[in-house]
Amino acid sequence: MQAIGDAPGKTPGSSNLCLESIAAILSFWLTNWTIHMRDKLPSIQKPFIRRLLLMLLGAAGIALTARSFAEDSDSAKPDDAAKIAAQVCSNCHGPGGASTSPIFPVLAGQHQLYLAAQLHAFKDRTRSDPEAHNYMWTMATLVSDSMIDALANYYANQPTVAGQPGTVQEIARGKALYEKGIPERGIMACSNCHGSNAEGHWVFPRLAGQRAQYVFRQLQVIQGQLRKSPVMHGIVKDLKPNEMEDLGTFLQSLP
Repeated sequence: MQAIGDAPGKTPGSSNLCLESIAAILSFWLTNWTIHMRDKLPSIQKPFIRRLLLMLLGAAGIALTARSFAEDSDSAKPDDAAKIAAQVCSNCHGPGGASTSPIFPVLAGQHQLYLAAQLHAFKDRTRSDPEAHNYMWTMATLVSDSMIDALANYYANQPTVAGQPGTVQEIARGKALYEKGIPERGIMACSNCHGSNAEGHWVFPRLAGQRAQYVFRQLQVIQGQLRKSPVMHGIVKDLKPNEMEDLGTFLQSLP
């Protein structure tokens, strides 16, 4: 299967391959939509709505194929990345990567090297936490290496999101944990790697403004070694659930 962002003009039948890629993305989205909505819709409505969505999404896929990936180039262009971000990624991560969902991370203003590394890990299936498997493995497989770089650059240059308020007590506890750690339990301060304002650096991600529930979930899967992160395993292995929640609330409050 041809990856999105590869050169369509250099492979025989490439328009069909591109259509196949778009169709796979749309099918993946529709499957997940159906799973989330299956308990919310009357059973008699589900087959009709599914057929209708397939028709609409199929038409959208054809339109995307016709106009979005016609360039004869070996490298993905910034405009291509912006189109994919708007037409595909925004369904979960919000416009410009400014996610409002508690389970999908904010990508806006995240570091380019970190974003590219994570997309490669999804594509290579070396990041295997449950959410990576359920949401990102298929999506990343369809994206070329040059498009990964273009998408990472696109999101890195988006404006960061505003912080969201939380309870004063939780923020205070999370701030203390982030800045000082818990030396008596061998828990290092998060600021050592992620910066004094959680701005991140290089492959250490920006955490400021990240969704609290997403932070909590990632700490859980890293602690349970469902997500490989050798640097983080030793740091978070003794964190308690309420401490993870405090950290998430504090980080979400930062601009």
